[in-house]
Amino acid sequence: MMRVTRTVRDFQNALMVLLETNSFDHLTVDQICKEALLHRSSFYRYFNDKYDLLEQTLKAQVVRIVDNGNSEDDIVKQVVMYIDQHRDVVRHLAASDTHSSLYSELLQILTQMFLERREQESSDPVIQALQKSDNPELLAYTLSGAILGGFHWWQSKNYKVPVAEVISFVRETVHSLSDDKKM
Repeated sequence: MMRVTRTVRDFQNALMVLLETNSFDHLTVDQICKEALLHRSSFYRYFNDKYDLLEQTLKAQVVRIVDNGNSEDDIVKQVVMYIDQHRDVVRHLAASDTHSSLYSELLQILTQMFLERREQESSDPVIQALQKSDNPELLAYTLSGAILGGFHWWQSKNYKVPVAEVISFVRETVHSLSDDKKM
């Protein structure tokens, strides 16, 4: 993973600010540079295009959430809380034509997170299930898909379902998918 410089962080922060009020599809590199108070040449030193910036920003956000959680239950709660606090950003990302690539990117990030945690000692039942699984990669993809499906459903309900209910449902689903008896 690339070392995050202040310049990269400035571009990522600028993207997040702009996504609060703009669809990703309508954002330009010039707008991002203007918001970051940086030049286009700096942008292209670190990113191939705005999609590369989006990918790196999403990874940084997910890593930050994951690093703050001790267990998969903590991570589920933190991700739901993050989405709740950044509804406009998520809405502007999901409303864009890049939705399928966004879903795919988030699926990859979450799956990688599960597989990396599988390599660590853990008392978390989800991680233990991944460690025991004959096909941990498939299980990690399935768990990630269940989590993203729950978030997509929540957004389709315009976030009117209480946060606690979403957290509880996603946790139960992840646990039921990783239950030893079902593997």
